[in-house]
Amino acid sequence: MFRPSSRRSAFTLIELLVVIAIIAILIGLLLPAVQKIREAANRMKCTNNLKQWGLGFHNYHDSNGKLPLGAVSSPLRQTWIPFMFPYIEQTGLANKYDFTKNFYESPNIDFNVYTGALCQKVPLYYCPSDRPGALATNSSPGYYRVRVNYAISWGNVTRSATTIPVPSSSFGIFGYDSQDNTANPRQTPFAAITDGLSNTALMSEILVGKGDDDVDNRGDMTNDDHAGPGFMTLNTPNSSVSDVNTCQTYTDPAMPCVNGGNRQMAARSRHTGGVNVLLADGSVRFAPKSISSGIWSALGTMSGGEPSSNF
Repeated sequence: MFRPSSRRSAFTLIELLVVIAIIAILIGLLLPAVQKIREAANRMKCTNNLKQWGLGFHNYHDSNGKLPLGAVSSPLRQTWIPFMFPYIEQTGLANKYDFTKNFYESPNIDFNVYTGALCQKVPLYYCPSDRPGALATNSSPGYYRVRVNYAISWGNVTRSATTIPVPSSSFGIFGYDSQDNTANPRQTPFAAITDGLSNTALMSEILVGKGDDDVDNRGDMTNDDHAGPGFMTLNTPNSSVSDVNTCQTYTDPAMPCVNGGNRQMAARSRHTGGVNVLLADGSVRFAPKSISSGIWSALGTMSGGEPSSNF
């Protein structure tokens, strides 16, 4: 007698749906772990970038007896970026950059093309958690230049200052004189950092404009205007308080900003829970979002006389 085979040749629809559901659950469980691993790698890369900047600043100081200027408006408009080229293994850009010209003149910036010295996407400019390769192409139309995630410390001040003379106890490592004269930037020797190199912030992170064509000064480190070259320690890292600058209005809660005078920029990153900060001794620490405003402000000043504190 013929008997049908008991072997099954395929899954039933219900079994197939169960398998798909199990795979979806596994993907849902694995994806956050993969994202955490990726972010951990990005944060480590960002830390290494800051260490390279720290080494460059120390080499600059060894060669010149002081740190570079932060920004200057006269007789030529410049910022700290090109002065660091020889010390971050960018000899080619150092040779291309013309220090006898303003930052916006050729060959520093070549109008409407991407060939200028300040338009080259140096990997050390970018935190991989934000927008590597970011440019500013429309803040000043035609003057193409990089955006940079790493900003120098301006201290507990706004730009321009709200009080003249600016008290020296508010000075960060970089900035202007007590009259807030943009033609008279300070160049700080390590000996002037009386709060201690290990207790003073030299550099941290910011988030750059979301689009190359956005009219947004965030990350515009080669431009001496406004708060472009630095960050301030008036607000804690990743603060919900809006930055004040020339900026786009984004819905991104990590980038609150309003347009206005007396500009200030907080340290910001896309790392979970805080920002990396380079101290003047060359070490890199992670400053949590929960850091007290008093400790953060004390880290921002170089001679405020505040007691040192771990964070």
